[in-house]
Amino acid sequence: MAGPIRDFSETATAFDRRLCMHVGRMGQGGDVLRDASVIYAEGVVSGLSLAIAALQRRERLIDYLKRWEAQLRIRQERESGR
Repeated sequence: MAGPIRDFSETATAFDRRLCMHVGRMGQGGDVLRDASVIYAEGVVSGLSLAIAALQRRERLIDYLKRWEAQLRIRQERESGR
């Protein structure tokens, strides 16, 4: 499963929504194992794409960061079984 790449004409909000859906699909993988380097590269591409989208629309990166930090905490807690 390739990570989302932002289309030039896509709004930052639409890309963020697509990114959320991608993360949700990755979380449904069950026992599927993936190469960590691929997942890392997908994250870098997605993060940079989202940053560019936010800058183009003059949106605050800190807002996106807070939202995704919360997503990370939720997923880390779920992974550790809390």
